[in-house]
Amino acid sequence: MPSLWIDRCMKLRTGIKQVEPNDNISMNYLSQAEKTLKRTKKLIEEEDMLWASVTMYYCAYYSLYAFLQKVGIKSENHGCSIEMFRYLTNRNELVEDINRFRESRISSQYYLNTPDKKIILENYTALKEFYVELHNLCNSEEEYFCEVKNKIKELFRAAANS
Repeated sequence: MPSLWIDRCMKLRTGIKQVEPNDNISMNYLSQAEKTLKRTKKLIEEEDMLWASVTMYYCAYYSLYAFLQKVGIKSENHGCSIEMFRYLTNRNELVEDINRFRESRISSQYYLNTPDKKIILENYTALKEFYVELHNLCNSEEEYFCEVKNKIKELFRAAANS
């Protein structure tokens, strides 16, 4: 059963849309996530914790969005993308991680609250694990993707009938 958040996102112009699954776009997002992960490491080495926290979030988001593109979901709204990922995968621990990275990015980018290096290092360790998990998820067996795509079809069919 989709959440009210998903229902709202399906009605937004920039929210959740069903598109053709696209392996090329998915792989490009994973590639960008990997580049961003490497850039984050350099920012930490340079002691630039503010931008490290910003790039951490984008690395996680690119990884998550790679999965959504792989299964045929487009969204220009980050909150909607994250909630759709939760709905499709039930991977709440990964959603908690990306939301933590997102909160840190917002605090850094908009309020100049630079995180402590210890927190950045803990988040970076979690980010590397997040990236690996999403990379593996994007390379799951075709049977898994059939299940996810069926869940998407049912969601959009129910929305069209309501």
